[in-house]
Amino acid sequence: MDQKKAEEAVAAYTKFLQSKGVKAEGLDLRTKFVKKLTALLDGKADRSSYASALQTIIKIEDSIDREKQLNFAREFYPFLVGDIKSIARISQTYGFDLDSAKFKSLPSSLTWMEIDALNTDESFTLQENKLIRDYTLNLRQQNMSEAALQEKVKLIKVMLLRLRDIPVEHSMAYRMAVDVTLPLFSLDDIKQGFLSAVREFYYIWLEEAKPNDIQGAQPA
Repeated sequence: MDQKKAEEAVAAYTKFLQSKGVKAEGLDLRTKFVKKLTALLDGKADRSSYASALQTIIKIEDSIDREKQLNFAREFYPFLVGDIKSIARISQTYGFDLDSAKFKSLPSSLTWMEIDALNTDESFTLQENKLIRDYTLNLRQQNMSEAALQEKVKLIKVMLLRLRDIPVEHSMAYRMAVDVTLPLFSLDDIKQGFLSAVREFYYIWLEEAKPNDIQGAQPA
């Protein structure tokens, strides 16, 4: 990809954000970030090169937190590669800014000990407990070990806490909750366990989460 196409992608993304009513400060933040990101692509726009450039900018960019960087990069990629279908899908669901959500205060990183504390101290609603029971039953049918089962259930409880911070009617609620939680896990085994659990849990959650209001929702 040459520089001209990269500039056109940034311009299209900026125009899209303006059409969605993103305020000047947020618009400037996103535009500057994707310009820095495209400068690191060295003419390539494949997913591997994009991921590599993103990891580089995450290490050197300290004025924007990791969650926002991941979100901006995910938004921008369809514009970079000209994926019209993905842009249309983003357009249908755009309008809930992660910046506007008041996320529950959690540790800057989550270890198993901290996850245990969250699960012990937090009470869950009747609906949440039903989801936990349904997921647990699903896991038991897979004949996995009790230790592995309990680890997955703990991770799903963390996910449920995060979902409280995002209006469930929003079609990207589940994806957003995953995005703001995953960076908190500093250990790779917990990250992989979390991703596995939330992918399984998504379909159980979807049945209870007002399906008519969240058409187009995407799994993690």
